[in-house]
Amino acid sequence: MGERILIIRLGAIGDVVHTLPLASAIKDARPDSHITWAVEPAPREVLLGNPDIDEILTVDTRRWRKNLLSGGFSALRRDLLAVRNTGADVALDAQGLIKSGFLAWASGAPVRIGFGHRYCKEGMNVLFTTHQVPPPQTPHHVVEKNLSLLDPLGLPIPPREQYRFPLHETQQEREQAEKYLENAGRRDGRRLLVIHPGGGWVTKRWAPDRFAQLADDWQENGEGDVLLVWGPGEEKMVEEVMDAMKTRPHVSPATSIREMMALIRRGSCFAGGDSGPMHLAAAMGVRCLAIMGPTEPVRNGPWGAGHVVLHHRLACSGCYARKCPDIECLERVKIAEAVDGLNRLCLAHEKHGEICETN
Repeated sequence: MGERILIIRLGAIGDVVHTLPLASAIKDARPDSHITWAVEPAPREVLLGNPDIDEILTVDTRRWRKNLLSGGFSALRRDLLAVRNTGADVALDAQGLIKSGFLAWASGAPVRIGFGHRYCKEGMNVLFTTHQVPPPQTPHHVVEKNLSLLDPLGLPIPPREQYRFPLHETQQEREQAEKYLENAGRRDGRRLLVIHPGGGWVTKRWAPDRFAQLADDWQENGEGDVLLVWGPGEEKMVEEVMDAMKTRPHVSPATSIREMMALIRRGSCFAGGDSGPMHLAAAMGVRCLAIMGPTEPVRNGPWGAGHVVLHHRLACSGCYARKCPDIECLERVKIAEAVDGLNRLCLAHEKHGEICETN
């Protein structure tokens, strides 16, 4: 048995997706290593069936808080004991929070690798790590930032074309998705545009009426069918898109993350903002029309080639603000640009990925 390595990336879904190549690179370089991944309950589904991960450790920090507020420590004690029992030789903190650093320290791993102070979301994270690494100095995607954690281990960063995103699908999940689309009336041979209007922050969400116009244009011009997908708490957003549409889309039922993945995987292309579903789509090889607001396209856009990113660079671009009085960066992305971007996705398969920053 080789080294026991603990990867800590608790959430969210897109962030877990962007950390998958880190586990793959370790497994490729050290196939006898034992990799445990500490993750929150919801994004845990993304890791199921991943051949690069030997063990998934579910850590429920929300239950920690509820437990502590009620005067107990049982949930915290249980998770800390589970982390300690991994017997980790190395802990890699790809999150950069106080809680993730605390878990790395609690594991008892003698080598604990994280990011430098200015590159952590919470600078006190460095108190818990023994090695702090800087990310690449040139503009880079968060996937590449995560891979920089390999350096203290003396492991090579693989070429970009060798990054792997193992997102497993069972036969049951495949059959269930195909049956749903068939029953919904999807016509054989027609392209499917998957639209996800949601986003973790309001500043990441393009206006529902614009998604509606994009979907109408797709269907009225005979490009194919439209499927609206949604997650917990996003029902209202989907209803607003539907109410503003002139044509009729397919709308996914309530799904688990894995069920949503199976539906997205069957799309010809995907349209949405900086969200977990978009990053899942890109990692599964579905070409994306990404409508970006306050987050940086180079760092947080869809990974890989073949995507179109719509982004208007302003003086405040890259602010990562979760609230904004007017969200001008998204407001400037007009429906005509999105229609054109979608046309480019469908008509130019041979093109490489591009970032279209409209000024």
